[in-house]
Amino acid sequence: MCVLLAFIFLFPIFIHAKESNSPKEMTVVIDPGHGGKDPGAVGRISKEKDIVLEIAILLRDFINNAYNDVNVILTREDDSFVELFKRAEIANKNNADLFISLHINGSSNRRANGTETFVMGLHTSKENLEVAKKENAVILKEEDYEDRYGGFDPNDPESHIIFSLFQDAHLNQSLFMSQLVQENFANKLPLTNRGVKQAGFLVLWQTTMPSVLVEAGFISNAEEEKLLNTSETQEKIAYSIFNAFSKYRKYYQDDDIDIAEKDFSEILADEASASKTTQTSIEKENISVTEPKSESSIIFKVQIATSSRKIETIPQNFKSHKNVEVYLLDNIYRYTIGTETNYDKILQLRSDLSKDFPDCFVVAFKNGERISIQEAKKELNIK
Repeated sequence: MCVLLAFIFLFPIFIHAKESNSPKEMTVVIDPGHGGKDPGAVGRISKEKDIVLEIAILLRDFINNAYNDVNVILTREDDSFVELFKRAEIANKNNADLFISLHINGSSNRRANGTETFVMGLHTSKENLEVAKKENAVILKEEDYEDRYGGFDPNDPESHIIFSLFQDAHLNQSLFMSQLVQENFANKLPLTNRGVKQAGFLVLWQTTMPSVLVEAGFISNAEEEKLLNTSETQEKIAYSIFNAFSKYRKYYQDDDIDIAEKDFSEILADEASASKTTQTSIEKENISVTEPKSESSIIFKVQIATSSRKIETIPQNFKSHKNVEVYLLDNIYRYTIGTETNYDKILQLRSDLSKDFPDCFVVAFKNGERISIQEAKKELNIK
């Protein structure tokens, strides 16, 4: 377990240093799961790796045909094996603004059916854990995986529990994109909408931008497998994700709307209910949360992580950093470091913390309540 913790904190992170592009420019990485010697889930007449590649190519073409200002990159364009770390590396090195990993589900329960979209986080059910274990197990096919992934064991539930506690600063954006994907699936596909969920996926954790993992149906369900192998269904899946991306892109381009300032955690309501992490159950369990100090002036903090479950704020859980605080907003625990009234000082702190938390960002509070950075800067007359 010590080795696993070392993996979590010491594994090299590729910093998402976004170039100063014009507001309209955007890079999207589409990741067809599995490939080559890794077939993914196998059905009676098909393999996951083949279906998701067809969908990925369709999705790329939909985006390319609609937008001249969007750069689309596939992690693989043929039946080749690409290691998990390389998939994330492709996105990180290209300064991607969105990462979409495409998969087809499989289950020992032949009646299991429907679509679901995942964001990085702590699994809230055994079923979600099994999906993560299945997708993470691909590292067993990689050379030197024990050294590369620091002893992470995809078959060990405890490994996933510790690993999945860590989420990046793009949770809201990832949740928003996931919600849009599932809404479009529900409108265009004759498949059950299983909703938006969280689980610990290696490929999502290693990316440094909003990232989602789509499970577009069950190849283990005979009826669903037949549908997934038709060009009509594949086009509907790709077009549904394209429509979701189009709406996400509008928010991305709008300077007046900051997705990070919005909160989409309510779409995880069913998951939260199942895991007893709703506000009501939190109150019943008497879990204490450190709230921001209530002051008349505006204060700034640096948010370094989020989680659907509470993490003890001890240094070993946050790369040896002390004085970590936590506040609860819409059933999501949000972890911060620092308390400053001076905006320049908090920006310097964010810069210092970015070495350990590449996606950390500044948040503002007024009288103990979270407010937008724009509102705080306007009130303080900061340009």
